[in-house]
Amino acid sequence: MTVLKYVMLVFFFLSGFSMTVFVLLHSGRGSGLSSAFGGSSIGGLSGTQVVQKNLDRITIASAVIFVITTTVLIYIYK
Repeated sequence: MTVLKYVMLVFFFLSGFSMTVFVLLHSGRGSGLSSAFGGSSIGGLSGTQVVQKNLDRITIASAVIFVITTTVLIYIYK
């Protein structure tokens, strides 16, 4: 159980950190931090939509991993 506990703690902290970073990269009403990494292109909106869609997918995956690890850690520490 101790190995599982430490593995889950690592995934918990990594997913929490990555979820925070990817939420901050999303563009809000104006332009977010994603424009600093190529999210806003002068030529058109196609690049921006692809970046936002990929950020959405990565953020959702991080959130799912975070919830799963939280549930497992609650079960371990109970």
